[in-house]
Amino acid sequence: MTSKQEIWALALWVERTHGELGACFIAERITHFDTQGSPQAVALWNRVARSYDQLGECSQPPD
Repeated sequence: MTSKQEIWALALWVERTHGELGACFIAERITHFDTQGSPQAVALWNRVARSYDQLGECSQPPD
């Protein structure tokens, strides 16, 4: 599995597990790892956040 696939797998897992609260869960992960001083984990979850946002964009009905 490539790192890109891993990011998308995490984003999909968040969507399925946390639903509409997924963005809050991701924000909590980012805050947690930032507090722990883990910039690599913060970067990972920021990438997950971007992918998660893109999932939401795809599921929105057209105007």
